[in-house]
Amino acid sequence: MPIPSFDSFGLLPGGIHECTIKEVEVKLAWNDERRRLTALLQEFIAVELAPRFTVLPPVVLDGSYVSKKPSPSNINLVLELSDLSDGDKWEGQLLFLRTAELFRRYQIEMLPGLKGLQQDFVELLQTVRPQTAFEKGLHHGHRKGVLRLT
Repeated sequence: MPIPSFDSFGLLPGGIHECTIKEVEVKLAWNDERRRLTALLQEFIAVELAPRFTVLPPVVLDGSYVSKKPSPSNINLVLELSDLSDGDKWEGQLLFLRTAELFRRYQIEMLPGLKGLQQDFVELLQTVRPQTAFEKGLHHGHRKGVLRLT
């Protein structure tokens, strides 16, 4: 199913929208800055994820990158590890030790998606931040969409 259109606030409709990296490229890489971030995301997947995991973990994308903002500064990404083998979970945890380095290299703010954590980051990212809600004239707790790469 294609990525839905942005609403009048420049956000995706609420929910988790499954998509491919190609659909992300088509929908979100409409200017030079967004093409650069998309290329960094593709490099992150190819260099950091593909060689490390026996099965690529689901990746959830959010932040201003998943909006109509012309110049997002980074990509928020949740690396979902819950349904992976123990070995792949371990690889994911080792990757999180490099969070600062990965942010500098790929401009990706990576968060863990692992059952049992006190914070469900996929759920958190679907709620518009209070400051953003105020700026856009939305109610507190407004829900927005995120993208899950398949």
